[in-house]
Amino acid sequence: MAKAKSTAAPAETRTPKVRIARPAKRPFQIRYRDPETASEIRLSVGSRSEADAKRLKSEIEAKLLLGLEAKTAKKVKGPSMAWSDFREEYSTLQLTSLGKKSAQDAESRLDIAERIVKPRQLRDMANAETLHRLQSELLSGAESRHCHRRSPFTVRSYMAAIMAAINWAAYQGWLKEVPKLRKLKVAKLKHMKGRPITTEEFERMLDKVESVTGQGAAASWEYTLRGLWESALRLNELLHVSWDISGTIQPVWKKGRLPVLQIPHTMQKNATEDSIPLLPGFESLLLETPAAERSGWVFCPMSLQGRRGRSAKTERLTVDWVKRILSRIGKAAGVVVEQKNRDTGRAVKYASAHDLRRSCAERLLDARVPPLTIARVLRHESWETTRRHYAPGDVQKDAGLLRELLGQDDVYPLKSGYTWDLKSS
Repeated sequence: MAKAKSTAAPAETRTPKVRIARPAKRPFQIRYRDPETASEIRLSVGSRSEADAKRLKSEIEAKLLLGLEAKTAKKVKGPSMAWSDFREEYSTLQLTSLGKKSAQDAESRLDIAERIVKPRQLRDMANAETLHRLQSELLSGAESRHCHRRSPFTVRSYMAAIMAAINWAAYQGWLKEVPKLRKLKVAKLKHMKGRPITTEEFERMLDKVESVTGQGAAASWEYTLRGLWESALRLNELLHVSWDISGTIQPVWKKGRLPVLQIPHTMQKNATEDSIPLLPGFESLLLETPAAERSGWVFCPMSLQGRRGRSAKTERLTVDWVKRILSRIGKAAGVVVEQKNRDTGRAVKYASAHDLRRSCAERLLDARVPPLTIARVLRHESWETTRRHYAPGDVQKDAGLLRELLGQDDVYPLKSGYTWDLKSS
């Protein structure tokens, strides 16, 4: 029986398929298989323009069809290297070693700097004059949403990301020296975006749950709010509390020992497993679930699709969706945690999940829990972080506490031999 003739083209006439690829946050690439080695060739377009990518693709296809070398010249390494080449090198060799969120933040800040400066070469960005101009532009609100001014603290974080890239270039030997940048002065105490809410405000939020979520879902959302109020957990952490699911946050009760919350390394910023005390109010909330029903996720706020007569699209809502609904509840309750700021353009902020975490921290502080214990519950490396962002405190309240503890409610000693009689003043 005669064999069927192959319709495939001879190897010498076959040309590799050329395609366009768009790596995340990087310029377009042209990719194809080397006809001789079969290894994948990746060529940077040097821009994020689709038109440029298509143009280079056509050129490479034509070269390959004619049997010509399609590879481009070797990239220049040094002050005169193309900025797009530097960005690609920095993204591939350095930023990939960072966490996903850190890498995304760095890319975003470099993108903003790139749009302001418009550098063609590495040296265009890596000089003192350009960096100081960039710093001024960032302060004035360049490339910001609605062109609102940025705070010195924010701009300093932006410049830190840019200087990190420049320092890396110097480490690679591509820059002879790193330009010096005059750091912006910022207040030691960063303004807290939000505030702890009161018990009365929290009860108002609970009262508004049903009007926002509907009767059928209200109970699950009330339970979620109470969980945030009692636990001091972040929203993402609370939604990852389970009874028995591997790799999640779990309450642990052991005979002869006080209960704790076991935190897996995947839920920690420092990627280390830890355990924290289980707050009594949070323990009471957990124990409302009968022992026979303690399996799966603990907190499962229901989808609002039921209000429209639709079935839920997913079994569990995303953290972002839960965050939005909680903010709606805060707005419905009229709990304002930050007024509109005309200078920065920041809108009115209503109570959110993080404000409930702050509230828990403040109640612990008011209950005279030792500061280091509060820092442990919140999983901060130092009390300073806790104080700055979660428990700024009230100086009058602190002064009253000191007098009470020292047994000097009426007379407070100022200096040796002198007293201030509060009753007569």
